[in-house]
Amino acid sequence: MLLLGWSPSWAQSKGYIVQGDTAYTDGYIQFDRRKPFQVEFQRAKKSPVETYAANELTEFGYIDSTRYMAREVEYFGEKRMLFLRELSEGELNLYEAHGEGGKQFYLNNSNLTQLTKENLQTNLQPYAVSSPSWKRQLPRVRLSEQSLRYFARNINKGKNPKMSMLSFGAVASFNRSTMRVASNAYSENGFGEYSMTSENAEAGIFVESPVWQVNNLSIVSQLSYGKMAYATTRISTPLDQHIQLSLNFLKLSITPRYYLNANRVSFYVEAGPELFYVAEQSSNMLEAKHYNNTTSIHEHEDVFQLQKASFGMVAGAGLQIFYLPKHYINLGLGTGHVVGKGYTINNFSTSIRVNL
Repeated sequence: MLLLGWSPSWAQSKGYIVQGDTAYTDGYIQFDRRKPFQVEFQRAKKSPVETYAANELTEFGYIDSTRYMAREVEYFGEKRMLFLRELSEGELNLYEAHGEGGKQFYLNNSNLTQLTKENLQTNLQPYAVSSPSWKRQLPRVRLSEQSLRYFARNINKGKNPKMSMLSFGAVASFNRSTMRVASNAYSENGFGEYSMTSENAEAGIFVESPVWQVNNLSIVSQLSYGKMAYATTRISTPLDQHIQLSLNFLKLSITPRYYLNANRVSFYVEAGPELFYVAEQSSNMLEAKHYNNTTSIHEHEDVFQLQKASFGMVAGAGLQIFYLPKHYINLGLGTGHVVGKGYTINNFSTSIRVNL
């Protein structure tokens, strides 16, 4: 039934409606996704608002190619005519309805089937059966718009990418860090530029978020905590110096990761920026000065102060092993480079990640 009324508060967008098979009319669409039973339409901006129920139109859409199809489906336990947004078109046709109770997804096979957590794998399995890669990846498809669109888009294009998914977990890293100290890093430095090495470990958490628009690409955000302890002894005829530096640190990295293959064991490469934050630090130097067969001993505390926050870059490669369909162990080798005032830190690490 067509009704006339005032324009509601949400914005107009250029679009069209289709009545029957061929009655196509351009105009302006106003649609509240929380009420998928009706759409409001104006033939021109100053025309009266026409309200159409879902059983009065075949479809409507926007100029950006977004389409809504009128279909009768099971909607929160009740058979109703709705406008369903088309998420994919091709071998696998996928639709979505957005109501006040959340999103519901529908698969157009012989009829419109509502997808649920219980029947998701069963209904998607026929589309993955011809590809060994997709058969392995199918358990990682989730009942979410991004995951379903990713699966449908690649099925319709005949592609077999690595199936990304949102995951989080714990990480441990074992590091060999080399600090290069500049000649002007602290006033008592009597030996110019030199290097110190620390064997250390760190632990933390990570979140991996897929970039759904790009196959095989994800963003790994990681926060970790660790400790470094450096020591070196410099000896010369007039001067000896024994320097010790210890620090507790936090690292925050945001790293794009690209998977090179789509097997149960997947190889990847990654690179991105890192924030290095010094939470606590202490340094001391024991100095011996030799002059005319006489040696004087001096001790200095807090001789070398690292700046609190420094920025750098990290890069690495590794492999991700799925021991269960949705759970993996990640083994990686990485390198990092941090630049601070008066020093640089080069880090080589071996890491292990486990998602939860």
